[in-house]
Amino acid sequence: MNSTVEKLYTELRLTQIELATTLRVKRDSKINKYIEEELKDVEETMQKLESGNFGMCEMSGELLPFDLLEMIPTIRTKSDINSIQSYYRKSIH
Repeated sequence: MNSTVEKLYTELRLTQIELATTLRVKRDSKINKYIEEELKDVEETMQKLESGNFGMCEMSGELLPFDLLEMIPTIRTKSDINSIQSYYRKSIH
């Protein structure tokens, strides 16, 4: 792994630990479903980094923009990127 990928992996590992700890502490929390989903995304992204498949669209196989992956490493598809970008657009009003 190069240093950028190692940094991402380390950040994901810390996030994994934080999410797992939160699940253990807040067992009856209504948001546990979302925490579990995020934990799954983080773990899948870590596996992609380990296997060398990180940064590829799961639908088309195309490379995803690395600058965006550095900010949100759990992005899976170009469709995810389009959804995120729609939130950043300014309204006309």
